[in-house]
Amino acid sequence: MNGRIYTVVIALIFLLFLYYIYFIRENPEYYNLSEHVSYVGNEECSYCHRDIYNSYLRTGMGRSFYKPNAQPKIENFTNNNHVFDKNNNLHYEMLQDREDYYQLEYRDNDKGERIHELKRKVDFIIGSGNNNRTYLTNVNGYIYEMPATWYSEKSIWGLSPGYENINMRFNRPIVEECMHCHNDYNSYEKFSVNRFTENISEGISCERCHGPGQLHVEKHKTPIQQSDEYAIDRTIVNPAHLSTDLQMDVCRQCHLQGEISVFKSGKNSTDFRPGMQLSSVKTVFIEDQLPKGDFRIASHGGRLSLSACFVESEGGMTCTTCHNPHEPVQDRSRDYFNDQCLSCHPPQRLSKLEKHSIQEDCVHCHMKQGATEDILHVNFTDHWIRKNIDVLTDNENRMLIKRETTVKLIDFFDEKDDASDIRKGIAYVHFFENRHSDPSYLIKAILLLNKGLERLPNHIEGNYNLARAYQLQGENTKPIVLYKKVTKLDPSHMWSLYQLGRLYLYDDTKQSLSYFLQAINLNKYNAKVWKEYGDALLLTENINEAKRAYKKAINIDPYFATAYNKIGELELYKNSDLESATMNFMKAIQYNPDHVFAMHNMANIAIIEKDFDMAENYSKRVIAYDPNFSASYGTLATVSLQRGKKKEAKAFLHMLISLEPNNEQALSMLQGLNN
Repeated sequence: MNGRIYTVVIALIFLLFLYYIYFIRENPEYYNLSEHVSYVGNEECSYCHRDIYNSYLRTGMGRSFYKPNAQPKIENFTNNNHVFDKNNNLHYEMLQDREDYYQLEYRDNDKGERIHELKRKVDFIIGSGNNNRTYLTNVNGYIYEMPATWYSEKSIWGLSPGYENINMRFNRPIVEECMHCHNDYNSYEKFSVNRFTENISEGISCERCHGPGQLHVEKHKTPIQQSDEYAIDRTIVNPAHLSTDLQMDVCRQCHLQGEISVFKSGKNSTDFRPGMQLSSVKTVFIEDQLPKGDFRIASHGGRLSLSACFVESEGGMTCTTCHNPHEPVQDRSRDYFNDQCLSCHPPQRLSKLEKHSIQEDCVHCHMKQGATEDILHVNFTDHWIRKNIDVLTDNENRMLIKRETTVKLIDFFDEKDDASDIRKGIAYVHFFENRHSDPSYLIKAILLLNKGLERLPNHIEGNYNLARAYQLQGENTKPIVLYKKVTKLDPSHMWSLYQLGRLYLYDDTKQSLSYFLQAINLNKYNAKVWKEYGDALLLTENINEAKRAYKKAINIDPYFATAYNKIGELELYKNSDLESATMNFMKAIQYNPDHVFAMHNMANIAIIEKDFDMAENYSKRVIAYDPNFSASYGTLATVSLQRGKKKEAKAFLHMLISLEPNNEQALSMLQGLNN
């Protein structure tokens, strides 16, 4: 019996040893790293940490996301509340109506007549107001950025960040990763791009840096037990107890923007918890040979890592060396930050160096101040600390604002696992689609993805993005094979089903309908898929079902201009219902004043109704936006003929034929005029 007990004791000791090896030593054993531990919200933290809580709510993070009127108004809605986008001939006015806020978009013609107007309500504000405030609108849970932003330092309205290059009007989606870094944790609808399905939180919470608080709250709500007051509380993460790299990763989760981030297989933004390595969740790609002036609003983690101060400290320097995340940065004087520099660079030594004195401003000389590459009207601090900072030339500044050269991406964490090539290939596909449409990115992506898939042939996102790269190059066969492979590996991969529906649309409409329907069954609230499903139904002459699909798209997104245009075309060309067609075309133009197809369709209705002035007006608006829209030249030729202006009609026909040399109708009309 004693021998058996001895054996059992030895076995238990061995099991405890294994537990230590695998769960304590290998995993620093913060119990709230488990995915089963829940978030509790800031209010729970406030009961025991009232002073820290109140101070934190005054920080930029604590005021990062909120509803209008939740924070004091700092904007001017009555004077100088106008922004003009000269590239797109669009005006914006920011308005207040009692407790509500709006952005009004409009356009005037050359005569000063209002030809477009659209008013959208502000539902959320993103940004503390320390530097800027940007405004969001909510459409059935889909969150979009609005075109105008308030820039606090200059006290001016301007186009929202990035809108000076591409004005997406009210259609720029706030994707999951954007919401994650600017706000607390929210329920995101998979495969929706930007739909959040429950009540949206307001502000980054304490748990973003400390991890979910369920266990910590439960522990401190139970009767007090004897414990070592110096022991680390493993129910909650205190970043001060983490290694330097893990401390940095707490900050890097949002302050390491890079060029593109690619999540590891099966991971998303909410999978990172303080105490984990950020690289276990995602890979952050930065630009190789980083331009000396290229710093961004959320690039602190990457820029600090370039600093000799950080590198040579060998773990002694982190973000919290200079920043207390519980206190507003504006509460600290410049002297406070300079003192942090002097704590490592003794004044006695500095005073002996040329051009140095204890009274000088370290930050001013060694950390660049100014507009970031991605947000022009803010004054921010570049966290790459350098001995000498060169002033950028005008050309260098211009190149930072407008991408003109190709970028080589490198992995910030320099990982070399089996999937590293796949992630880099995915990064190049995303970069092509979202940042810079240079064909060389697709060539790089295809080489990397094929190389990586030789090692991991069943990598779902690798196969999907390889298919996408081939599709963006204009191929059909290879994408179809790859998308089908993805759907076998993951039958719930909605985007692959959607792309298959698009690729089969004209060659096998029955197949296309099947794939679109499968995609809809996985996500019934995606307006884009419903619209494409309607297109497929229309090709089968199923008019009523096509109309129902387009209306479903509009129910999900009431501002979906293309869906209105599709219903208008159906009513005009299938049902000869000019009244209903006109109403839908006008809706399309109201929600997108540059919708060339809707304007061309209105010109066609005007021809039918013999309103040649209106036909000419709409056709010229189309050509002003897209000079290569050939059909409008045909409409203008028709108008000219009706007015007896044959020479003018011939000129328009020549323009049409230059764009469509084989257009038989135009050639026949021109021949008739020449006879």
